[in-house]
Amino acid sequence: MDLNRIKEKLYDMGTKRLLQNLLIICLVAAILVITADTFLGNSNQSRNSIGETDIQLNIQSDSAATYEEQLENKLTGILQQISGVGEVSVMITLNAGKEVIPAVNTIETGSQTNERDGDGGTRTVLQNSTDSRVVLKNSGSADDQPLIVKEVMPEVKGVIVVAQGAERVEIAAQLTEAVQTVLGIPAFRVKVYPK
Repeated sequence: MDLNRIKEKLYDMGTKRLLQNLLIICLVAAILVITADTFLGNSNQSRNSIGETDIQLNIQSDSAATYEEQLENKLTGILQQISGVGEVSVMITLNAGKEVIPAVNTIETGSQTNERDGDGGTRTVLQNSTDSRVVLKNSGSADDQPLIVKEVMPEVKGVIVVAQGAERVEIAAQLTEAVQTVLGIPAFRVKVYPK
């Protein structure tokens, strides 16, 4: 064997090891950067989404008021068209705000383990777990919105109608019946007063 050949092989092995070590260090550094960016990015995103959630809740409460006003305006317009009825004012109260039901992805897992001890006794261990997460619309941006399955409008709690002509019993009855029909509520939730 030639001494020069041995030196070259040792040098090549050292160079390859050095390159491998540098490659490993670069990969570890890249993983650390990605991980740090993911965690820091998610914490900022969480803070932003909390603010957006608060804004959405305010919008929803405003939309409930808008819904209430829309019902009042439509009902006022219809009731004023009844024969013998003059000017009408309507007040509607709702039980709660609009309920938004998001899509939920639920994963249920379970396992059963039978154990025997040294004395011949047996024991059964059951483990169940459930993981539920709201499904988000993937818009490609940081402010993904939940996928809405259903929106339930608030239930009407009561209605007050103040109308010209309501002093006549038959007009008051017609107004009550019209409100019941439009809103699908029982008569005891509707009060009609003369103006």
